[in-house]
Amino acid sequence: MKKGTLYLIPTPISEQQQMSNILLPDYLELVSNLEYFVVEKGKVARKFLTQLPLKKKVQELNIEELDKHSKEDLQKFLRPLLEGKDLGLMSDAGVPTVADPGFKIVALAQKHSIKVTPLVGPSSILLALMASGLNGQSFTFHGYLSREKGLKRKKIKTLERIAQNTNQTQIFMETPYRNQSMLEDILDVCEEETLLCIAMDIMGEKELLSTRSILEWKEVNINLEKKPCLFLINKNI
Repeated sequence: MKKGTLYLIPTPISEQQQMSNILLPDYLELVSNLEYFVVEKGKVARKFLTQLPLKKKVQELNIEELDKHSKEDLQKFLRPLLEGKDLGLMSDAGVPTVADPGFKIVALAQKHSIKVTPLVGPSSILLALMASGLNGQSFTFHGYLSREKGLKRKKIKTLERIAQNTNQTQIFMETPYRNQSMLEDILDVCEEETLLCIAMDIMGEKELLSTRSILEWKEVNINLEKKPCLFLINKNI
């Protein structure tokens, strides 16, 4: 039996975006015809899907939920694909599998020689890197750093040393309500000539994409909003 195709479906990264605006016309029709989905959170996925000209009602779609806490047998998510039906994989924000548990599904699909087709869409990590002016040929995304203040500050310093020694851009993130605390730690720990890009609420109304030296940031009275935020650091060249 011919296997189905696993489509990696991008989703909005800001509240101002609609699914119908970020999908190319061909993608819009393709996704609207799908009946099977694996998603990070069902409630979020249904909100996005209702923004599309679906061939079926959202309530009639087969939506399986997968998040980082899922301990279920992942093999069950491949069942439609192995039966010849196409399936869409969706993240809560941005492109699937990047800073997202969906990579586990793609890994299984690859093992079963299932065709995986990524659809073009917004990635906050790449958009931040593009706008930062920092080295985009060598970079590392670290996700969230430690919540423990001492370990977090130590990690920031370690990442700064890596950037200084390799000219590799170091990218990490923080939960919105701790943005300000993260910024304060970065400004306190890093050397004044180190470059810092703050990428907040990308593609949203409060968007901030700005790169300055640590010294320059110290002279700016900035109060970060409680919005999704990425921090990028590298040496000043």
